[in-house]
Amino acid sequence: MRKTLIITLFLSFGIYFSQNHTSAINKTFELEKKDSLYQDADELPVYPGGINAFRKNFTKTFNSSKINANGLAKSEARFVISEEGIITDIVIIGENKSMNKEMERSMKSMSKTKWKPAILNGKPVKYLFRLPIAMNFHN
Repeated sequence: MRKTLIITLFLSFGIYFSQNHTSAINKTFELEKKDSLYQDADELPVYPGGINAFRKNFTKTFNSSKINANGLAKSEARFVISEEGIITDIVIIGENKSMNKEMERSMKSMSKTKWKPAILNGKPVKYLFRLPIAMNFHN
């Protein structure tokens, strides 16, 4: 099961990082007009140790045994990495409630780690980060 989770995570990360980013603000986050939220920047936010460290930590904190599913289950975590590098505004989207709940628990536990913030025009900015996960469960 752990191998399936790891393979799925790597595939999901690959799909995410191959996407084109747009500068449109996601409707999931209702921020004041004075705040700007970006999905594109000169320098993307960086987790301490890089994306592989992020994957490893997520895999450690995510408990797939708490998921009640048969077949494919998908969820997406959306969160803001602030100008200070702090994770805020965690929102989980997906049809499987148990997977959403575990994604939220895992992301909240990882939110204690400070990131290097995104940079746009030489200044740190709020950045919308998307983490899609798809897993196959077989009973």
